[in-house]
Amino acid sequence: SRRLAKDFEATIGSATAWVLLANVRLLTRRLARA
Repeated sequence: SRRLAKDFEATIGSATAWVLLANVRLLTRRLARA
């Protein structure tokens, strides 16, 4: 049970990191255009 919770947290953490990375790349592209 604890092991599953840890894996779940790790998955959410990496997913959040990817979302943040994608948003940052989009923002930098917009800033580069402006």
